[in-house]
Amino acid sequence: MAIAKPGSQRQELLDVIDHDVRRLDRLLSDISNASRLESDLVKEQEKAFELGPMSVVLSQYLAEQAAQKGVELVTDFPDQTITLVGLEERLAQVFVNLITNAISFCSFGGTIRFWARQCEDRVLIVVEDTGPGLSDDSLLKIFDRFYSDRPASDFGNHSGLGLAISKQIVEAHRGVVWAENIRPVDADRTVPSQGARFVVGLPI
Repeated sequence: MAIAKPGSQRQELLDVIDHDVRRLDRLLSDISNASRLESDLVKEQEKAFELGPMSVVLSQYLAEQAAQKGVELVTDFPDQTITLVGLEERLAQVFVNLITNAISFCSFGGTIRFWARQCEDRVLIVVEDTGPGLSDDSLLKIFDRFYSDRPASDFGNHSGLGLAISKQIVEAHRGVVWAENIRPVDADRTVPSQGARFVVGLPI
């Protein structure tokens, strides 16, 4: 059995300390941002913006990140103009969070679909993935602060606040957000999930 050299041991210890410090810094930053969010949302000025151009920018930004993991990001947005009134950067933050979450749960060769449909006076914006889906426990707690059901390989890289913050932003826009498992139509819960689906509904 090989014995680590003292220099190697020191470097390994320094790497562990550096990882823990960065993790703590992310956690403190996320907690600070979450605590300020409600007052920030009140202060910021809502404006009209088009959903289509925002989706293009987000897709271009995140497609490369997905590709690095061997995951394909597919988009499908209506040709007609859909205008929202709200805080564009905050809503973009929601979709970045949903898509990056989906990337972390997808295996190599997986697919993420980012699409939208207009339903009367609302628009549904959906992020679907081909990951393992969500457990019954996760479906109940997924939007709770500090809750996380991430892969073990991703442990420590997230604070567990992302979805709670996303829900707060969506509700501040008079919208709703929910999560569900993807299954064939009329299939019961005993049928294995084909992935997870997150749906954001916003008034237009």
